[in-house]
Amino acid sequence: MNFYPILTEDSSITLFNLDYDDVYHSKVGAYTEAIYKYVAPSGLIEFIKNNNEVRILDVCFGLGYNAKTAVNEIIKNSPETKIHITALEIDPVILSLSTILGTECFNEDINYCFFSEINKHVDIQQIIDDYLQNTAHIRPEIQSKTSHRYILVKEDELRQKLHNIYYRSISTRNSIDKKAGNSNINIEFHVNDARFSAQKLDQEYDFIFLDPFTPSKTPNLWTVDFFKLLFNLLSPDGNITTYSNAAPVRTGLIEAGFYIGTTTPIGKKTTGTIAFKNHGPVKNKLSEKEEGILNTKAGVPYRDEGLNSTNKEILDRRQAEKQNSDKISSSKFLKTHKNLSEK
Repeated sequence: MNFYPILTEDSSITLFNLDYDDVYHSKVGAYTEAIYKYVAPSGLIEFIKNNNEVRILDVCFGLGYNAKTAVNEIIKNSPETKIHITALEIDPVILSLSTILGTECFNEDINYCFFSEINKHVDIQQIIDDYLQNTAHIRPEIQSKTSHRYILVKEDELRQKLHNIYYRSISTRNSIDKKAGNSNINIEFHVNDARFSAQKLDQEYDFIFLDPFTPSKTPNLWTVDFFKLLFNLLSPDGNITTYSNAAPVRTGLIEAGFYIGTTTPIGKKTTGTIAFKNHGPVKNKLSEKEEGILNTKAGVPYRDEGLNSTNKEILDRRQAEKQNSDKISSSKFLKTHKNLSEK
C-alpha cells in the first residue's frame, strides 16, 4: 500500500507509488492521457461508426481511466453500441481505489457499472478503510517527492469519496434496474497476474490498451512472449496502443508479429506506440532514427518463454543477451546518425 492519491493538471486524480518511485500518470492528467494515448489513437470512435459491437482488453486496469474513458466516448458517439470490456489487474487495493478516484470524470451510470463488477471480486469498503488506516505514515515522504509537481489529496476527502460512491451506487442501482439499455455494457474483471489471466481468455478483441508500469520496472508485461499471447487475442484488424516507445518494447512487438507505428506525444515530447496485426493500417511510421535504434543493443527485447519468470530473471536474461549481441551500442548509432544528419 505504498502509494497515495495526487491531483494532476486536468483535475483528475492519479497515484504516486513509492515502491516504483513513479506516478501512474504524467502531470498533464490521467483523463487527458486516457483520451490522447489510448482512445483517440486506437481509432475506436471511427470503429464504432461502422460496427454495433466492440470488444476491448484493458491490460493493467489500474485506476480505470482508459476503460472508463473508452466507454464514455462510445456512449457519447454511439449509445446503442454493445460494449465488452475485459480488465486485467493484479492489485485489489488499486482496483478498490478506482471506484472512488476519478469518478468525477464520468457519469453515475458508468461509475456504477464498474463499481458493481469490482465489488464482486473484492470488498471495496474494507480494503479502502484498511488503506486509509495504513497510509498516513507515507504521506510526508510522498509530499516531499511530489511537492513541486503535484498536490496530494487529503484523507478526509478520500473518506468522503468512499461515502459518496456507496450512496450513489445504491441510488444508481435502483434507477438502472428500472431502465433498459445499460445491458449494452458488459464488464469482466480478472484479478491476477496479467500473464496468467490472459492465457485463460478465449475471445478476440478489437482493441487492447497496454498500460503497465515502465518496461524497466515491470518487464514481465513487455516481453516478446506476452506480446505473442496478445497477438493471438487480437482481431485481424485490431490494434494495441501503449504509451511506451522503448526500443525493447517495439522490437518485442515486431518479433511477436506486429507492424508498428507511432502515436502523438502527450505530456512529454516522445511518442507512444501503436501495433497492428496488418501492415495496411499503419499511418505514422517510425522515423529513420527510431528504426535505427531498434537495431542496436538497446533494441534487444525482453523474453519470458514460460510466462512465469520474475522481473529480475527477465532483466538478467536481457542483459546477458545484450552482452552476447554483435549489434552496435545505441550511443554509437546516435553519434553516427547525428554526424550524417549534420552533413
